[in-house]
Amino acid sequence: MDEIEYDRGVVRAYDTFKGFGFIRRDKGRDVFFFYDDVEDQENGLIVGDLVGFEVKKAPKGPRAYKLVRLG
Repeated sequence: MDEIEYDRGVVRAYDTFKGFGFIRRDKGRDVFFFYDDVEDQENGLIVGDLVGFEVKKAPKGPRAYKLVRLG
């Protein structure tokens, strides 16, 4: 079973054309995410948004899943 962490952070980079970005976490390393990991894709995300997410270990480092905008 995968180890799941729940965390929050701020979107520090997001390339909507390429469909991925990075989140600066409150604690730990920055995490990578794909557009498909964003729960509310209609409203999307922008740099600076505060988000909550699950973190799973991936081959290239931590990855964020189930992103939701907070606040």
